[in-house]
Amino acid sequence: MFVRFILFLVIVAFAVSCKPVPVSHWFPVTPREHYEKELYRAKMENTAAGQTWFSVGEAVLNDSVFSNVPYQERFYLGDSVPAQAIRLNIPEGRRLVITPSREPGDTSAHFFMELYKIKRNGKPQRLDYISDKTQSLTYTNNDSDTLLLRLQTGLNEQTAVSLSLTTEPVLGFPVSGHSMSSVISFWGADRDGGVRSHEGIDIRAKRGTPVVAAQNGFVTQTGTNNLGGKVVFLSSMSSPYSLYYAHLDSQLVSVGERVVVGDTLGLVGNTGNAITTAPHLHFGIYARGSGAVNPLPFIDNRKEKITGLPQRSRWLGDTVRIRRKANLYVSPQFEKSGQIASLSANTLVRILGEMAKGFRVETEDGTKGYIPNVPLEAYSKEISSIK
Repeated sequence: MFVRFILFLVIVAFAVSCKPVPVSHWFPVTPREHYEKELYRAKMENTAAGQTWFSVGEAVLNDSVFSNVPYQERFYLGDSVPAQAIRLNIPEGRRLVITPSREPGDTSAHFFMELYKIKRNGKPQRLDYISDKTQSLTYTNNDSDTLLLRLQTGLNEQTAVSLSLTTEPVLGFPVSGHSMSSVISFWGADRDGGVRSHEGIDIRAKRGTPVVAAQNGFVTQTGTNNLGGKVVFLSSMSSPYSLYYAHLDSQLVSVGERVVVGDTLGLVGNTGNAITTAPHLHFGIYARGSGAVNPLPFIDNRKEKITGLPQRSRWLGDTVRIRRKANLYVSPQFEKSGQIASLSANTLVRILGEMAKGFRVETEDGTKGYIPNVPLEAYSKEISSIK
């Protein structure tokens, strides 16, 4: 058996040395890699369509278009555009939720979705992917990485995929039975006549209300100090953040104790420098190596407002002519700082995606970006330069 294994490795090494082949061809992991292996087995990499499928799939990993969430877009995938990608920036303290969907009669084509982070050297590193068992992806971005999402359909197939990208808080609410409506003071508010600023948020609650673990972890410190009065610190091995609970009436945990989300740590009070105020919890978050951060995004569970998608337009996937001048932007937020170019009336573009307020397009020179809603008209001739 050992000899056979060595012989197998020699054969693989010889094959790879003769013609470079992706590792995924030999050891596929994701649905896309399994499909890629089948294409190699059928020698489709030697066909024009196969070469486009492979080359575009790799090229989009370098795409620079990006978006901030929450956000929705409908993407076209097919013919010379079998793959698309978008970079994402996720706020600290939020968990990304990506939900793809297709129209009921448009599900026969393959659909692959993979999530990457962009490493410091600029190379993508795969984080997760959808499979038959997972219809959405979630990811907590503790390191503030730039993320990249790649979408791809099968060879000689065509589909339209709508993506909903939202976020949710990474922590539970720290006061039992309460919500964001109980927050009475926010990050950065003046303290001591402007001598210092508030490094946390205050949550009003009756004296004796349980304050609870907002994450799984262990108690790293309990004690008393002049500002916070009776306090509890909670940390987690899976998170770079330490949670700070202050002004407690009493502490109900000990150092080293392990807790899970919802376990009671203490009771709301007004100890420390809050002795003259109504009972409330001061809740703070400290990031290892960088100090206090704004806790609000970490616990804000209010539903995000997200603009819906329009009905699928007749232009999706087509080359069209814009009927009036439009600015081209690097993101669908259309921020002035992200303007790439100004397109004159009658410019030809291919519609690669659509949103409520505009379109993702590719120009004749291959530049990708977003334009606001403008009147479009059909262009009947085949434009070979728009790949």
